[in-house]
Formats: sequence, structure tokens, C-alpha cells
Amino acid sequence: MLRTSLPLIAFLAGCADQPLDDADPCAAATDVLARCGRPVPESPFGTCQAEQREQAERLVDIYQTDGCDGLFDPKADGLTCKLLPFMCVQHTVDELAPFTSDGCSMFPDGTLADATLWQSCCIEHDVAYYAGGPEAAREAADRALQTCITELTNPGLGDLMYAGVRIGGTPALPTPWRWGYGWTYDPLDGYREVPADQAEAAAASIAAYRAAPLPVAAIEQRLRAFGVAITTVPGLQRLIERVAAAIQQL
Repeated sequence: MLRTSLPLIAFLAGCADQPLDDADPCAAATDVLARCGRPVPESPFGTCQAEQREQAERLVDIYQTDGCDGLFDPKADGLTCKLLPFMCVQHTVDELAPFTSDGCSMFPDGTLADATLWQSCCIEHDVAYYAGGPEAAREAADRALQTCITELTNPGLGDLMYAGVRIGGTPALPTPWRWGYGWTYDPLDGYREVPADQAEAAAASIAAYRAAPLPVAAIEQRLRAFGVAITTVPGLQRLIERVAAAIQQL
């Protein structure tokens, strides 16, 4: 049962009387989610690229026409589910993608002298991210990566890598390295508790990978493949550049 505190009720009531920002549909769409009782810790519309902007405009249009009830229509064939599938996600074991790891994603896996120096740290980070779970579990996974990188290099690079995954690994955006990337993109419930049957399926997929691991693509290939995804995450490109500069000094 959803229990809402009086301060939150008052906040939502106050929001309902405020006009939407027509000049920024992504901010307006995020505001609508909060007005309708589904606030998200991070905007699912990222840097408001063309596709994100279009989704935001659709969401605002539905809200302005049918209100919160229309926006959160539970019918699978409803308008919201057709136009904005990420609003109507129902997770099942069958949707789980096989476990894969792209190493350190947008970051190099090592130095020029040792190209895979800390790759194992990132693979274990992917193992933690694959099935997702509560927000505290993501924090623990990111700290474990920071510690692993620090022990192999220095605290400065460990801190940068930690900052990178905190920014880039959010479940709010549909990147291929997001928290819970084994499941269908679900920005409204990105930190869900994973049921036992789904957790068991994820563990089995990880075990299959460990028995026959696939080689990780080179960083150049990953950057080409995920170039668009980089632009959707605020601040990620700058952090990539800072990590690259720090690695050159090792």
C-alpha cells in the first residue's frame, strides 16, 4: 500500500497549481512525474536529445489531455503504453538478456603499457550491475570498483572512475551500461527489489558467462558503438576526458 506523508501531499498539491515550462519539455515531463506521485531521483530525459525531447513532449501532451490517470493508464494497449513503453514495464524472467560485459564501457581498461590492467575490476562491476537491485547495492558496487582501481593504480584514478559510474550508471537513462542493464529499461523503478526467481535467473546467466567468457571489445570499438549514448548522460564526456588524462600520467 502506498503511504504518502502530509508534507509530500502538500508539495504535490502546490505543484498542481504551477504552470509547466513549455520551453523545456524534458524538465516539464520530469515535473509531471513528480506531480503525479512518481518522482524520480534523476531525469529519464537526460540531456534532452532529439529522441528524449520527443518522449518528453508526448508525456506532457498526455498529461495535459488526460491528467495523471491517463498518464498512468495500466492497460497494455493504452495510449501511454504505446507511445511511452518505459512507463508500462512489467518485469519477468523471460525478458532477461544473457550476461555480457563491455569491460570499462566508455573508459579504457588499462594503460598503454598494460591495456587490461583493471579490466577485471570492471567486469566484476558489470556482474553487480547486470541484475540491478536497491540503490544501496549500486553504491556498494561503485565503491568496490573504486577500491579495485585504487589498489591497482592510485586513489586519484579510483576517485575519477567512481565519479564516472555514479554519473553514467544511472538507471534513469537507457544506456547499455545502466544499473540493471540485463532487464528492460525501467526508469520509474530503476532501484526495484529483484524477486528471487529473477535473481536466480541472473545468477545462472552470470555463471554461464564465467564458464565461457567472451573477449571484451577494444575501447575504440565501444566508443563508436555507444557514441550516441554518451551524449545522453550529463557530464559523462567531460569525465571520460579527465580519466583519459589521468591514465596518460600513469
